[in-house]
Amino acid sequence: MTRYIYRFIVAASMLLFPAVIYSQTLPFTAVNYDAGSVARAGASCLSTSSAAYGAFANPAAVPFYDGKGDFAAGYAMWAPQGVNTNVISAAGAYNVADRLGVTAGFSYGMNPAYDIYDASGASKGLFKPSEMQFMAGVSYRFIPAMSVGVNVGYASASLSEAVSYGAVTADVFLMGEFNGFKVAAGVSDLGGSVVSASGAKFGLPASAAVALGYGSDIGEAHGIDLEVDAEYAFSGAFGAAFGAEYNFRKLVFVRAGYRYGGETVIPSFASAGVGVHIAGIRIDAAYLFANEVLGNTLSLSLGYSF
Repeated sequence: MTRYIYRFIVAASMLLFPAVIYSQTLPFTAVNYDAGSVARAGASCLSTSSAAYGAFANPAAVPFYDGKGDFAAGYAMWAPQGVNTNVISAAGAYNVADRLGVTAGFSYGMNPAYDIYDASGASKGLFKPSEMQFMAGVSYRFIPAMSVGVNVGYASASLSEAVSYGAVTADVFLMGEFNGFKVAAGVSDLGGSVVSASGAKFGLPASAAVALGYGSDIGEAHGIDLEVDAEYAFSGAFGAAFGAEYNFRKLVFVRAGYRYGGETVIPSFASAGVGVHIAGIRIDAAYLFANEVLGNTLSLSLGYSF
């Protein structure tokens, strides 16, 4: 089984790799809009306390999820000082007997409208650019300590009445968990290239990623989770995120993080957030700062798990 999984990952990567050698486009595919993830500066590749947004992160984490089902919806006021995108999202995951995981998610971003005119200069009204992404994934825990997962989906952007484009996108990850320590490695945002009107080719912000983390309960009332995610974009850029989470009786959560963006599509920023989880219902909030573009970003999520 392990040899088969390895061959599958290699084949999938070789199939999709030629599309990532060009300049990058559709940068929103690199963002996980889950408020819990945003509060940890995006360091959520190894999160097993929630799984709903696994389709936008690491699907291999779903079989390690603490429960069976996890569903959430969210809203983000993303980069209000920059592109000012309002994003709505919904996602869910199901863990079958701690072996098989399935996940799916959808996000839709709305950018500020602008005036459009015909050839004579007469106003034709307003056009509102938008962006959309749908992802679905499956994962399998092939030995007690390790799993493999694959996400596949479609992302598109509409810039004007005459300009819109889209591409297939995919993630492939391996994950292991050993006595509180977690590790994952994979490739994300692989996909088809986009050709502009001038004939130039653009690829998704594809990258290779590795994540290391540790989680532990402290007595009966407290718990901590620490995680570092690092990525090497196929464009040559490097990025990393550190996230920390503290919980009190798994009811109240406090989170913080910092991302070093370098030349990647997501710049450097700091983050903080809180969450309340009661009777399977959770409310999470996150706030970004220390960046001129992403500063004042606000993300909210409402979820239910069982």
